[in-house]
Amino acid sequence: MLFSIFAFANEGDKVSALVKAAFLKDFSFASSVSWEQSKGYYFATFTINNLEVNAAYSEAGELVATSRTIEFDQLPLSVSIALSKKYTGYNLPKTATELSYDGNTSYYVNIDNDRQSLKLKCSSGGDIQVERKVKKK
Repeated sequence: MLFSIFAFANEGDKVSALVKAAFLKDFSFASSVSWEQSKGYYFATFTINNLEVNAAYSEAGELVATSRTIEFDQLPLSVSIALSKKYTGYNLPKTATELSYDGNTSYYVNIDNDRQSLKLKCSSGGDIQVERKVKKK
């Protein structure tokens, strides 16, 4: 907790007391905390157990979302199987982004082959949506 308090001292008045209190309650063991504010939300980037984590808070101090980078082999089995079946011939990445928002967790994966690059949004159950497609020249 000492690290969190020290990190806040470096941030000055950038973060409201309400958001600071909520963050300390949610992530009391966080270290190396940095903050940004945009469009009515506060965004914290911090470290827990040597992992970088991001959290978004509303101005009311409500935790809205969290995200972190995970190793590809940490994806749920249903996601790994769906990606392997549906995207044979694509280069699978070493990492993915895990996003928890509104009670749901999604996984974002960037894959490519000789013809195109895809950004995929995967549900915990293995459903996959193409978020972005870029053709290679």
